[in-house]
Amino acid sequence: MIKKTIDNIADDKKDHVLLGMFIGYPLQLIGLILDITLGLSTLFYLGSFIGIALVLAKEVIHDWYLKKGNPEWWDFIASAIPIVFPIIIYILIK
Repeated sequence: MIKKTIDNIADDKKDHVLLGMFIGYPLQLIGLILDITLGLSTLFYLGSFIGIALVLAKEVIHDWYLKKGNPEWWDFIASAIPIVFPIIIYILIK
């Protein structure tokens, strides 16, 4: 059932989820490590914000402004989901 659900998702959206993971996770991890090291609690959120801003910039600048792709809100959402979920988990465990 899970495989069938995943197979029904457009390949383009899967690519955007991977984009969000590749951009967001390293930035969040760096922010988390720095937060733990420096005793702060804001750099994880800063890394997350930068990740979301980058995937938004991809849609706005690359796809819309430079006309090198097809700008879609669903592409941005698919890219942002893997960045947003760790924020929710971080808030819940904190």
